[in-house]
Amino acid sequence: MKNKLFKSIAKFVIEIIIVTVILMLFSIFTEGMFLIGVPSVEDVNKVTISYPNVTEGVKEITDKKEIETAIKLTGFLKYSIFGKADESKEPMITITYYLKDDETISVSANDKTVWWKARVYKLKDDETFINLTEGIFFLEDLVDE
Repeated sequence: MKNKLFKSIAKFVIEIIIVTVILMLFSIFTEGMFLIGVPSVEDVNKVTISYPNVTEGVKEITDKKEIETAIKLTGFLKYSIFGKADESKEPMITITYYLKDDETISVSANDKTVWWKARVYKLKDDETFINLTEGIFFLEDLVDE
C-alpha cells in the first residue's frame, strides 16, 4: 500500500517537473533568455552609464534607487538563444556595475545586440532597453540638444 502511494507521488512530481521544464523552454524560445549573473543591488557600490551618441561624459550613479533601476534595466536585454547577433554596429550604451569586492561587470547594447560577459547576443526586443535608458538617465541631455 505504501509502495503504491510512493510511486503515485513520485510519478506526479516527475510530471510536474516535466511540465515546468517544457513551459520554461517555451518561454525562453518565445520571449528570450535573461542575462545570467547580473549583480544584486546589495553588491553594487556605484554604476556608470555611458551613451556617447548623446553626451561625451559618463553618468555616475551612487543612489541606491537609481542603482536598482540600472540593474532592473537588464531585464529588457532578453536575447534570442539561436539568433545571430549583428556585430557590425558598435554598442550605443554601456552600463558598468562597480561591486563592493572591487570587481566590475559591464553590459553594452545597441538596438539589436547585447554584449555580456565577453559574448554577443541578438536581442529579442529591439530598442526597448535603449529607449528606457535614454528616458530615465539621459532625458535632460536629450532636451539640451
